[in-house]
Amino acid sequence: MRYRELGKTGLSVSEIGLGATQLGDVDVAPARAEAVLMSALDCGINFIDTAARYFESEERIGRFISHRRDEFVVATKCGGYRVRNDAGDFEGYRDYTRKGILETIDRSRSRLRSDVIDIVQFHGLPGEGDDWNQAFDALSEAKQRGWVRFIGLSADGQGAVDCIGDWPLDIHELNYNILWQEPEQDLLPILQELGRGVIAKRPVANAVYIGNSYDLGGEANMMRGRLKKFPIHELAGDMDVFEFALRFTLSHPAIATAIIGTADPRHVKANAALADGHTLSSDTLERVRSEYHTRL
Repeated sequence: MRYRELGKTGLSVSEIGLGATQLGDVDVAPARAEAVLMSALDCGINFIDTAARYFESEERIGRFISHRRDEFVVATKCGGYRVRNDAGDFEGYRDYTRKGILETIDRSRSRLRSDVIDIVQFHGLPGEGDDWNQAFDALSEAKQRGWVRFIGLSADGQGAVDCIGDWPLDIHELNYNILWQEPEQDLLPILQELGRGVIAKRPVANAVYIGNSYDLGGEANMMRGRLKKFPIHELAGDMDVFEFALRFTLSHPAIATAIIGTADPRHVKANAALADGHTLSSDTLERVRSEYHTRL
């Protein structure tokens, strides 16, 4: 496993991180979630990305690997969350008030069984009706209280670009992959200039090129549409296309870690094996970017 510096935080994180969305799914057996988490740590993956909205994800991380707390960096998100109602079903809420943010973070500390969370980010930008200053001040307050080591934002697009320098954040999580290269023009140059730690989500484009269907959301559907116009298999040549897509993402110098979600320990091991420091050649990267901007 290779490691990279996460911006100016001083944290060293594995090139491949574990996305824990699927591990919170109640249809994933607890034993399977535990096996995935343990496999990740055993493979040298030390970065785990979760959120208060991911059903049982935080609880399972706390339950199964809190005894190995010094082996991993955990990042969670607030601004939205899910909790069980009296009937035992999950209900989702969106809350960017000071009270809501601090209560969500405190609840995450309990779920993760960690007094101090390494990273907490906003799960998207506050809305038009929210008090943005109050929201970001509350996130900073959690850091000042010692509940959180570093704070950040998980967001894309022009809204993220417009507000990126307005608050003293440490981390930024964004969509970036071979079928979603827009951040190279807008977000990534600014983040590099500011010294922010950058986390790439969907780094393998949801593996839509091999028929993956776990994520049926708008982003995955958008990438499926782009795939029809983009010759990814031709560009990959003799390299496995999943490996090619991942190496593209890891070839960008701004990316500290690329988080991949799975509920299969075998996939964890296979993904970890690709964190060997090898990136695509400059000629290959130029061809990929040229095809992307020409066709999409």
